[in-house]
Amino acid sequence: MIQSTGRDTNLRSTNRLKKNINSFWKFSYGDCLDGKESNFDDSGWYDIGIPHSFGIPYFMENEFYVGYGCYRKKIYIESEWIGKTILLEFQAAFQDAHIYINGELVGNHQGGYTAFAVDISSKVKEGNNLVFVRLNNLWNPRLAPRAGEHVFNGGLYRDVSLIVTDRIHIAWYGTTVTTPEVSTERATLLVQTEVTNNDCNPTQYRLVSSVEFNGEYVIQVISDGKLKPGESTVVNQSEQIDYPYLWHPDTPYMYTLRSQIYINNELRDEETTSFGIRWFDFDAKHGFFLNGEQYNITGANVHQDHAGWGDAVTRAGMRRDVNMIKECGMNFIRGSHYPHHPYFAEECDKQGVLFWSELCYWGVGGPNIEGYWTASAYPVYEEDKAEFEQSCLTTLQEMIRCNRNHPSIIAWSMSNEPFFSEESVMEEAKALTVRLVEESRRLDPSRPVAVGGAQRQGFDVLGDIAGYNGDGASLFVDPGFPSFVSEYGSTVAQRPGKYSSGYTDGVENNPAWRSGKALWCGFHHGSFISDMGYMGMIDYFRLPLRAWYWYRKDLLGIDAPPEAEQGVPHSLKLTSDKTRFLTDGTDDIYLIVELCDANGKRISNTCNVTLEVIEGGALFPTGREIVLTPENGSFLDGAGAIELRSYYAGSIKVKATAENVQPAILEFEAEGDVPWLGQQRNIQQGPPERAEIPTEREETDIARSRPVFCSSFASEHPGMNVTDGKQETFWGARVLDSEQWIMVDLEGSKATKRATIHFAKQIFHPIKVSTSQSGTEFEALSFVKLHDNQTIELSLLRSTRYLKIEFPELPMEVQHVEIYD
Repeated sequence: MIQSTGRDTNLRSTNRLKKNINSFWKFSYGDCLDGKESNFDDSGWYDIGIPHSFGIPYFMENEFYVGYGCYRKKIYIESEWIGKTILLEFQAAFQDAHIYINGELVGNHQGGYTAFAVDISSKVKEGNNLVFVRLNNLWNPRLAPRAGEHVFNGGLYRDVSLIVTDRIHIAWYGTTVTTPEVSTERATLLVQTEVTNNDCNPTQYRLVSSVEFNGEYVIQVISDGKLKPGESTVVNQSEQIDYPYLWHPDTPYMYTLRSQIYINNELRDEETTSFGIRWFDFDAKHGFFLNGEQYNITGANVHQDHAGWGDAVTRAGMRRDVNMIKECGMNFIRGSHYPHHPYFAEECDKQGVLFWSELCYWGVGGPNIEGYWTASAYPVYEEDKAEFEQSCLTTLQEMIRCNRNHPSIIAWSMSNEPFFSEESVMEEAKALTVRLVEESRRLDPSRPVAVGGAQRQGFDVLGDIAGYNGDGASLFVDPGFPSFVSEYGSTVAQRPGKYSSGYTDGVENNPAWRSGKALWCGFHHGSFISDMGYMGMIDYFRLPLRAWYWYRKDLLGIDAPPEAEQGVPHSLKLTSDKTRFLTDGTDDIYLIVELCDANGKRISNTCNVTLEVIEGGALFPTGREIVLTPENGSFLDGAGAIELRSYYAGSIKVKATAENVQPAILEFEAEGDVPWLGQQRNIQQGPPERAEIPTEREETDIARSRPVFCSSFASEHPGMNVTDGKQETFWGARVLDSEQWIMVDLEGSKATKRATIHFAKQIFHPIKVSTSQSGTEFEALSFVKLHDNQTIELSLLRSTRYLKIEFPELPMEVQHVEIYD
């Protein structure tokens, strides 16, 4: 039996097949439309498997490939499938995909984070058929996101499947399960099933909906109906479940809905849907309630990419990510800042982790540059606005359709920091947010709507829940509506890091009115913005920093292991999370290599470690060999890690070597249909070039709308006023005594040139200005007072994250701070 694998990805019923087709694709960089032809010679293309990224191998570089990539694969269509409904399903493709079957265009999808399906029923023939995908990750002013601090590697980076159903069938993601009334005694179950007739004849059908728990029958509802040719209908069914098993992070009970379509007593289609029964509420005064009891939410933000493989993560990798958040005692994940793979939410369901699913309406601080992902979150040109808004609405609809049955999801979030839009379109950016909120409520009235990153420009009042990032936790105290600290911390660190939390501004104290808090962030991630990707309690290679152990001790009472110390290197130790795995692109092996002394104890020395596949068909993101080094952060504190996958079955051996120490060998078994026989493969070597952030632009105030922290503030004069760009506002200390201070956070180290500090009145008291990259060690600056004696000019020819203004005697009112790069 295979150890630790996900559910069967080839689901078959009487008349339905879902077949994983991740294996054995061809890929080439560039736009090669000729590749759609069956006689095209692709022998020079790379041999790859899905999930796949343009960027492989990717290790947190600030640049990434921008352009086209093309994919080819032959799929075999059985004779008995002809005449049925055949869909090609993509769980995501970043970000503009054109799909061809046997040289003919059959579909186009824009948007890089949601699943879609293409009907290929009329375009395939019995036998081999060619699938060709022409894909690009070009920045598009009319497509969300227009900005973000992540990387935007293109690719077919989530699973691809073939779905075969009867002509009369349940529509793709066509089942909705809600529980409008729930208590410990009973739950009202509402099932809505979209039934489609693709046949040329009218039909009478019977829909049988059965609910099971742990394999045992609970209830059944039967409905009869008629459908005209080409018609679809939504069938509503309702029933009660007595004394339901309630889903909760401590007891993540899941039910199974079995939906069956019969025609003349013949089973034509069958599909299963997992769901949970629970009720919850976000309250303005008393926080979050789950199943009638107040519940303290504490968690982390999670980006999707992993070391080497970039965004192309297996389901096993997603499962480990959810588990690492759960294992340190946290109970919540914010899916930053785009819809994640539906399997990610499925793992949150199973493991008992609350999930905040977010739309990719996204802004990023700094210069708003058209042509790259540093642009205004909302379009600045009139001709782009309508299509951009529609892309947001379409992505929202797709996100909800594919994820609506997951009990772990407690909020749909519309955005992250959309206030990073040009001032001229700010009201339109807010109007779009309102439009999205209304659409979300229409699509799913059972869940509240959040506005993530809402701490500026009045975005926080536009939804049901306000998500405050950065300094928002201290700015919005008991705001009078449900609120959540959607980001705090932002500590840049590499392993091992400090044994401490990321708490700032009293976030550790959870007042009754606050619904919860989420660390920024859970894992290191790729970013084109300086060191912003290193703000995590777990590194890019999925090894924990000491901060992870701090949270585990605080939340679960588990003591941290002792820190590794320097020693005399003797040998390498190689371990893995399992010894058997699948070869369909959903599974992998997670390898950890440690440098040990003669007693087998890990030591903190660093070195270069080579991992090599010496037997079998497995691959690292770099091919059959990878070198882990201190220079790129892959081997630090005496340890390194990487994920290994294979699309060929058979025995696999991996060897770890380093200079002057004993090597280590580990064996695995890959299970699948195609054995490894030493096949020749053209292994992807990485993108031909990587794009950089545009640099030709006007000097920009990069402090605009950035977080501001301070020793105290008068209620009408908060710290945020110094970065709002308004002349009439200012910061004023609440306590008029010595040692007051205010500090601007650029949210990552930036190459800065100069800064200007404007005061509301003439300067009468001593002032100290300093900068820092860490937030703990500051370097004082000299400055020049301008003739009005209310303005200070500073030269900042250095890398800066924090600019701090201190008042040794009495505080002065600071009007605004400008920092230019």
